[in-house]
Amino acid sequence: MKTLKQIFQGLIGIVALICTALVACGRLAYQTIIKWWKRRSKWFCRLVKVSAVIAAVVFAGLMAYAFYDSRYGRWSWNDEPLTDNIMLHYFQDDKARVYNCTTGKYTTGRLNWVAHPMRYDSLTVYAVPGRRGYININTGEIVIDARSNDYTKAWVFSEGLAAVMKDGKIGFINPSNEVVIPFQYASSEKCDLWKFGYIFYNGYSLMTDRDGDFGIIDKTGKWIIEPEYKEIWKPGVKGHRVIMKDGKYGLIDAYCNFMYPVEYDHIESLNDGFVLSRCGCKWKVDLDGNVVNDMLFDSTHYLNYPVGYDEYGDIRYEFADYLKYKVGDLFGIMDRITGDAVTPAIYVDINMLSEGLFEVQDQENCDWHLLNADGKMIPCK
Repeated sequence: MKTLKQIFQGLIGIVALICTALVACGRLAYQTIIKWWKRRSKWFCRLVKVSAVIAAVVFAGLMAYAFYDSRYGRWSWNDEPLTDNIMLHYFQDDKARVYNCTTGKYTTGRLNWVAHPMRYDSLTVYAVPGRRGYININTGEIVIDARSNDYTKAWVFSEGLAAVMKDGKIGFINPSNEVVIPFQYASSEKCDLWKFGYIFYNGYSLMTDRDGDFGIIDKTGKWIIEPEYKEIWKPGVKGHRVIMKDGKYGLIDAYCNFMYPVEYDHIESLNDGFVLSRCGCKWKVDLDGNVVNDMLFDSTHYLNYPVGYDEYGDIRYEFADYLKYKVGDLFGIMDRITGDAVTPAIYVDINMLSEGLFEVQDQENCDWHLLNADGKMIPCK
């Protein structure tokens, strides 16, 4: 213990000696600098002081600029074109400005966002806090000032009209900011307005009511299809729209005539036609409704059945000449050789008990039933 105490005291002495030496060196260096400084001319001293002040000011300015740029500077790699000579310049604070490449000048202040215009339209929507307005994408100039109107929401122009919201109601204006269809449609929080636009196609536009149901109006504001549907999709290639109500789907053409009533399990819109599903069957039609493929399915699965036991007592299986195919969440039976459907896809699950004998589980009460090779139910004896 005595030895450790002596070692500790020795270390303290060494540290004290080092600190004393550093203080002495510092004082000596300070006195040397002071003596050197006093021997300099007044002009030299003033030059050094001015240079120090300038350096401090420049440093502070650079730091301030770096701070400003980090929060409000441009994100040049995010710039987007609106047209060939009009660009959107984005900034670190998530704001955007419209820039005219021809004149080399900005045409707007900082905006919350600018929407990309519809094809063939010259006006697009821009946003400032709580307000919406319109910009001409060919000049970059504001043509309908957001701060001069009470439009709390707005959508892009289509066929010469644009939907805007004012005092919680939706109406339509023309490029001169004249109200063409009065503010008479109630908005609803029950539907996500950002998922679709009130876009006119062939003279018809989607519209909603206060309950969030969808319908279609014409350019006079008249309901062509009453608002009673839970979904109406955007127009497809030829203006067709898929509609949905009570979990069932239908299809209307570009003139709002029903091509298929609202009684299908699902309708998928493609560039060259539609895929329809109903009662366990799935098929494809072209854009005019002509059947292109009368049997489609989501997937297939091999079926096998027991044929006996091997030498170890394990059950041996053999692949059947049948598959179970899937449409949605349900299964049907398909002939693996011919590709023909034996049953529609209306069962929760399907197994084979022997060659030509199936057990199927229905979807109503999950009971199991027996089917023969023709898909006919075998009654219980």
